[in-house]
Amino acid sequence: LSEKSKINTSKAGSMAFYKGLIEKSKIKTSEARSIAFYKGLSEKSK
Repeated sequence: LSEKSKINTSKAGSMAFYKGLIEKSKIKTSEARSIAFYKGLSEKSK
């Protein structure tokens, strides 16, 4: 039982870790997009 629960907790931990990574990458891509968008706007206004 203890071995199985250890495996389950580590699986849950890694799942949470990967989900966190995915969320971070989503935020980074949206940030990069908005920066590119604003740069494009500033270029057009020139």
